[in-house]
Amino acid sequence: MIAKTEEDYLEQLVGFASVSANLEMSKKCARWCADFFENKGLRTNIVEYGGYPSVIATTLDTKQPKLFFYCHMDVVPAKTELFKLRKTKDKLLGRGVFDMKFACASYMKMLDSLGADIDKYDFGIMLVFDEEIGGRNGAEALLNDGYGCEVCVLPDSGRNWSMEFEAKGPWFIRVSKTGKSAHGSMAFEGVNAAELLLPATHEIIQLREQYAYEELSLNLTKNLAGKAMNQIPNYAESVFDIRFRDQAIYQAIKHQIDQICQKHDASLETVEYGDSMNFSKDEPYMRKYLSIAEEVLGQKVPYYSSPGANDGRYFCAVGIPCVIIQPKGGCMHSDTEWIEIGGMEKLTEINLRFIKECAKISQ
Repeated sequence: MIAKTEEDYLEQLVGFASVSANLEMSKKCARWCADFFENKGLRTNIVEYGGYPSVIATTLDTKQPKLFFYCHMDVVPAKTELFKLRKTKDKLLGRGVFDMKFACASYMKMLDSLGADIDKYDFGIMLVFDEEIGGRNGAEALLNDGYGCEVCVLPDSGRNWSMEFEAKGPWFIRVSKTGKSAHGSMAFEGVNAAELLLPATHEIIQLREQYAYEELSLNLTKNLAGKAMNQIPNYAESVFDIRFRDQAIYQAIKHQIDQICQKHDASLETVEYGDSMNFSKDEPYMRKYLSIAEEVLGQKVPYYSSPGANDGRYFCAVGIPCVIIQPKGGCMHSDTEWIEIGGMEKLTEINLRFIKECAKISQ
């Protein structure tokens, strides 16, 4: 029997169109992964929160192994043809290859490599299916339900083999105004909600000029008003994607936006909020992983401060450090999403060494 490679596993995983909203396909993918882990000798469960599946597979009968290897398996929507792995001279392409099914493929090969020695180590694998829509029914729910570890390997950022130690927190908001509908030719009979909202929208956009990008990003990502070209809209909203470095920055920008909304009598709604994330560079597991990565890669691994967010924030909130590092890749959420050929193999080698040095069960 020919041994399978990380690429073989990735090809099968990409074939599952596990878009966050497609619970049927997510559950099929979860079942396939769970069967694989069971066949490798792991104690495996599929748990659900809010209808979303998560797969937990551990070498020991515990909810809290020493190490957890995390991967989110949900992806953003894509054309049908993107759910088939494609290959060029130096890249693998397809929906989810970099964000982030490559990690699961690597974990599967890692289990192959451990073989019968798997029961000599204390670790687990955690797969979730709702990260792209916030992670509330995945990582957060699992941690609230008693799952945990001493350290989590979470390769969902830290691009180009850098190690992420901090990330901005997300705050997505909706600012809205209501008015009164009327025929477009008789605006005097209505109240134009779109025009009423413009001043508040403009003032909020201007706030970003007061902050360095390292502190805060603020972007208008959605405008909605009206249902017909010849109708005065009775409702309008502006949606903003805001990312903040720490609580001081969050409290400052929140106060400013509160003041603007009060000034213009606009409604303010939090659509999604997540804490910022910060891990100590001196954390022992992070230092060990970094040392192993540098030896395997034959290069210096720099630290990385991320402008985005990932499920590491939920682990950070309960005091669990995360190793966040990933191979070279890019174009996430686009038709040209890719990962460098050979990147998964390097990740597998690094993780195998990490397990053998940090998760061996004392005899």
